[in-house]
Amino acid sequence: MDHLFLREGTTYIKIPLTDIHYIQADGNYAYIQTRDKRFAVKRSLATIAEELEAGDFVRASRGLLVNFSQVNRISFADGVIELDDHQLKMGKAYHADIKSRMPRL
Repeated sequence: MDHLFLREGTTYIKIPLTDIHYIQADGNYAYIQTRDKRFAVKRSLATIAEELEAGDFVRASRGLLVNFSQVNRISFADGVIELDDHQLKMGKAYHADIKSRMPRL
């Protein structure tokens, strides 16, 4: 799978997975953030993570999935992942998984 169809009103819009910056849980909803829009879906973050089959998406906190291909900067000291103009908090429990995805010298 390389895209999702997300509902906007009464229509569905095809969104490539590469355009998704992050997915954030809030109660019974998850909010999918792209560069331009935010879409609400009534699904749990765990269900969405399973459906995306991991790929470029990594769990950054209990309520946050991040598209790792969109990450510009990571600060483990500050507990922050930066994507374009978004700074997102990451949980310490997820540091090891995030580090394992980082090619570095």
